[in-house]
Amino acid sequence: MTKANGNSILTSEQMRMADQYTMDHDGFSVTELMERAGQAIAMASNKHKLDGGRIVIVVGKGNNAGDGFVAARLLRKQQVPVTVIPLLPLDTITGHVGDQIALAKKEGVKIRPLISSKDLPQLEGWLNRAVLVVDAIFGTGLIRPIKGWLAEAIAAINKANCPVLAVDIASGIDATRGEILGAAICADITLPIAAYKWGYWLQQGREHSGLILTPASIGIRVETIHQMFIDHSAAVAKSQLIDMDMIKAAFPKRLAQSFKQTFGHLWIFGGSVGYTGAPKLAAMGAQAVGTGLVSIACSDDIYPILAASALEVMVHPQEHAPWQQADAVVVGPGWRKKQQAVFNDVLRSNIIAIVDADALNMLAESDDLQALLKSRNALTVLTPHAGEAARLLGQSSAEIQKDRLASVLALVDKYQSWVVLKGAQTLIASPQKEVWLNPFGSANLATAGTGDVLSGMIGGVLAGGVNPDIAIAAAVALHGLAGEQKGWYRAGQLEPLIASKIQQLREK
Repeated sequence: MTKANGNSILTSEQMRMADQYTMDHDGFSVTELMERAGQAIAMASNKHKLDGGRIVIVVGKGNNAGDGFVAARLLRKQQVPVTVIPLLPLDTITGHVGDQIALAKKEGVKIRPLISSKDLPQLEGWLNRAVLVVDAIFGTGLIRPIKGWLAEAIAAINKANCPVLAVDIASGIDATRGEILGAAICADITLPIAAYKWGYWLQQGREHSGLILTPASIGIRVETIHQMFIDHSAAVAKSQLIDMDMIKAAFPKRLAQSFKQTFGHLWIFGGSVGYTGAPKLAAMGAQAVGTGLVSIACSDDIYPILAASALEVMVHPQEHAPWQQADAVVVGPGWRKKQQAVFNDVLRSNIIAIVDADALNMLAESDDLQALLKSRNALTVLTPHAGEAARLLGQSSAEIQKDRLASVLALVDKYQSWVVLKGAQTLIASPQKEVWLNPFGSANLATAGTGDVLSGMIGGVLAGGVNPDIAIAAAVALHGLAGEQKGWYRAGQLEPLIASKIQQLREK
């Protein structure tokens, strides 16, 4: 299956407008779009069913149902056993979907309407016979909570002893916010139609989407998708999924004549009594991505500890650190909140700055630091987790997590900087309101020190001169890929995994 529209991520409204634009300007009809979507569903169904048994397609009455009927007709032509189960009376399904019902009947597709709670045993019987259940009940346009018979049917599907393939999005998941609207399918596989949707990764959507396939091409042009950001999205200028091509672009093969200054000099300001590990972990992250030179600046009371233990890193007492010629600076890992003077100096400089950990907490509490940050001409990257983001915005962590997209955009608005909002499916936003979503990662990354490694990685790639549009997203994604690997449990073990992944990319 080919990529339909690159890696763009759309809201439900943007998807609706893209459909309409395609019909208004490119000469496609609703029926043609349904036919193409149905072909993609039939292909995915054949690929992901357990064996040669029956495919059960459960439908509602919207366009997703029309897609489901097309898929059933095509599967029937291929002599694949298939049954369509409408959850509403057939006489309530009209228009283009009604036309598809007539075509399916003509082809001999089994259609078994089950329309109320008394039909639950029959639904369970069909589900028990299935080798794949296709969820074509609701699409991306759902706005009301699901309840009653439809919620009962969804609960029965979730108990099915076979894979569930969701068409476009798991029914019951808000396509824009990812929240559950009353009840929701727990899909094992999701087939996006035309483009990715935000609901796959936000809030409960990630737990309900399963394996997210490449979007199915149905005739909506890349240019049309891009037009939706220009004409119909005041909040976001661009939003896209990070992929392996972006990571590769940040780590090309090195020329034979390269030397260490070619790949930048990163300085890390951090550490305090009891927190000496944080700047070391940041340095390890920078070394893992191949930064040419890495230096740590720390307070006198921990200088002997760091100087003795960080062999490949140059360590300097903070007051005498010659950092002014750095290509990039990381501030904050393990710092505590006693370093406002140094933080002031960094913000006044014209050097790329990655602001992490306690530097973020200092920033949240100081109007003066915020004013300095907004007046900077140099690139600045804030790397908060949900708790730090809450302090930066004067909200609670729960509020940040409820709408992570709105939160990362609010941080950009307030601080006029790049923002990396860490967490499951980390979001990156530029000052121009371009947003990237990281699909890589693991719950194993929820352990102390992994954020320090990431700040060093981001600083190291930027110090090496890589364009920030690529560098920041690539560092975040590479960190996630390393976290997916087996056999590690401490942040300090990520360094070889990251370096190995880069070597593998360069060998391909």
